[in-house]
Amino acid sequence: MCWSCNPYCGNCKPPKERPIICPQCKKVYINITDEPMKCKKCGSVLPKRPPRPIVNCLYSGLICANPCGKYKDPPKDGIIKPCKLNTPPKDPLDK
Repeated sequence: MCWSCNPYCGNCKPPKERPIICPQCKKVYINITDEPMKCKKCGSVLPKRPPRPIVNCLYSGLICANPCGKYKDPPKDGIIKPCKLNTPPKDPLDK
């Protein structure tokens, strides 16, 4: 159990997107899109974020495209429970 929530942890809910750091000038970008972006300070191309894994959640029994840490362990009582944070993949055949 956590004392306070770290939004990047991802154990009890899906983790927040980590900031992107420019490889040249080290400027930090928090909100960036999926399209290639250039640094506003030095003009170098920013690296892309790695794609989130699409997993079969053992907690809910559903496929999740934005998993939290619960996907690794089935419920302790053995009964599959619905997950209010489940994010289905955009393409159902994409696994």
